[in-house]
Amino acid sequence: MPDFLESISNVTVPAGRDVRLACVVEHLGSYKLAWIQKDRSAILTVGNHVITRNKRIGVFHDGHRTWYLTIKNVRPGDAGTYMCQINTETAISQTGHISVVVPPYIKDDMSSGDVSLQERQDLTLACSARGSPVPTIKWRREEDNQRIRTNHSISQLEVHGPLLRLTDVTRTDMGAYLCIANNGIPPAVSKRIEVSVKFLPTVIVPHQLVGVPYGQNVTLECYVEAWPKGLNYWKRPNGIDILHADEKYVVKAMPGSQKYKTHMLLTIIHVSKADIGEYNCIANNSQGGAEQVIRVSASSPPQHNRNAIDKGYETKDNSYGKSPLSSVTWSKETDGSSALKDEHEDLRKSPPRKYQNPQHDTNTKILNQGLDIDLSLLPPSASSASLPFLHMSRCTSSCLGIVSVIVTVVSSPCCLLILLLLSAGL
Repeated sequence: MPDFLESISNVTVPAGRDVRLACVVEHLGSYKLAWIQKDRSAILTVGNHVITRNKRIGVFHDGHRTWYLTIKNVRPGDAGTYMCQINTETAISQTGHISVVVPPYIKDDMSSGDVSLQERQDLTLACSARGSPVPTIKWRREEDNQRIRTNHSISQLEVHGPLLRLTDVTRTDMGAYLCIANNGIPPAVSKRIEVSVKFLPTVIVPHQLVGVPYGQNVTLECYVEAWPKGLNYWKRPNGIDILHADEKYVVKAMPGSQKYKTHMLLTIIHVSKADIGEYNCIANNSQGGAEQVIRVSASSPPQHNRNAIDKGYETKDNSYGKSPLSSVTWSKETDGSSALKDEHEDLRKSPPRKYQNPQHDTNTKILNQGLDIDLSLLPPSASSASLPFLHMSRCTSSCLGIVSVIVTVVSSPCCLLILLLLSAGL
């Protein structure tokens, strides 16, 4: 009588591979061995003959005791229980199982695609995956370490399940989300879903007031947040738009850390009086517009301590940038006292005037203390010499000597009078 020598081994095989089951029998004699797909009660082979019309199925005998059932290019539908049966008077049989594992795959037609919505709306993303075993699904943001904010109080690096629900979406939720399916059969697969959040532009200005000396360059900056992106530009104080760089302006727009952020820079070359005023940083998109104002003003000259003259110590100023200092020198000879006339007694009441005389750096030392002299500068008039005037409000006998007054002026364009230094020789 026929007898089975070994049990049929169960087999797990990835879809697309070939597989075979072995049935080892002794004393088969004239009996016939058949392979049957038990789940479907379908006879596949009898002896060396293939009964099924499935061309992927075959049978092979090693010429001794082993009969093989072969299946090529295994499909998920081939999974199940297979029976090796011998047609004795009372049929004897044994079974083996084929498991077909299928790497995960995502059903695009049942999953969300890229989506765009208004800020403060709710959003639900879906991801449908298949495979054998049934895959698990998790969600992550594409950028490393970015958390998923499912509501106002909860944020996570990963969210598990086929649905991802986001409430009260803001611009910080914008970006790519990954649906990742895995069932332990490599490779895991993912689907990328881009979420765009539309909102009105916002403009942020870090410095609303900017001071700059005439002749120097100054850079204004603002930060724009807007989606979709639109037109970002600057407007001059005279109302003319600055859209492109030229010899007067350098315009830059640099991308920020998020796709909806832009860093705007405007550099004004060689600031002059015509450049003083309000500049607007403007952002417009399909949702609306926004702007912020930056006021550019000329820097005030440095304030100096008049005690420097009274106390008689050395002083030097070059704090107003790196522009060299220059000097205007007053002098009175002992026989030229008529140059100091009463007609100039009110000159010290005159308002400060602006001078420009770029020459050289000046160090001045005050030689005498206690000399009571008041100085005023006026622009030269048609009837005067081409030098400012000197006024002595009070003078002692020490004025009979040679008096020299050195007036130090910053040489950057259109600067103010900043320092008076007195040197007197008795």
